[in-house]
Amino acid sequence: MPDVNGSAGHLRALSVLRELNQGHERFLAGHSAHPHASIHRIEQLAAGQHPTAAILSCSDSRVPVELLFDAGFGDLFVVRNAGNACTSATVGSLDYGIGHLGIPLLIVMGHEGCGAVNAAYATDTGLTPQLHDLVHMIRAGLDEVDAEAQGGLPQAFRRNPIQAARHMVQASELIQQRLAAGELMLQAAYYTLRKGEIEWLGQMDATGALQPSGLDG
Repeated sequence: MPDVNGSAGHLRALSVLRELNQGHERFLAGHSAHPHASIHRIEQLAAGQHPTAAILSCSDSRVPVELLFDAGFGDLFVVRNAGNACTSATVGSLDYGIGHLGIPLLIVMGHEGCGAVNAAYATDTGLTPQLHDLVHMIRAGLDEVDAEAQGGLPQAFRRNPIQAARHMVQASELIQQRLAAGELMLQAAYYTLRKGEIEWLGQMDATGALQPSGLDG
């Protein structure tokens, strides 16, 4: 597989990633700038959107994506569901953002204490058919995690976004092609509820292998 790290698309995605990371650092420091939040910005966006990053995150109300990255109207193309699962509807939505809006950066972000991951290790009693299917999808992606082992569930919380990102590569031919061509960067991230911090777990290549995030480079 050719090295895509020096491609124009990769460099653009890395620039967006650094901007988002800087926004998160402002949030952590209590210095959020709240950019692109004016009525003028809203009026501009009526003509069309040009987000620079797509984010798949959990629906959990404690994970407000735009606030965490100090982003505003039109900055992020956000898809959310319980457990940030790689459902067919999710893949379709992200394919639209990447294919039609030209987004260069895709982030899959899981979080500490995810209720959907918890449910994946609990009994199925009381789950609706739709929730059962969602939880089963998450459980299948975590089959290498032993929930009975010491620290097993925290490990599952961290592994979940990595597995979801890997499934995204497997499920979307468009994402796989864009990754291989160096036109897309796919990052896995983990949010800690108690500290409000986002940890970059690494970037997924077109083969589904996890590589360093590139932020330190």
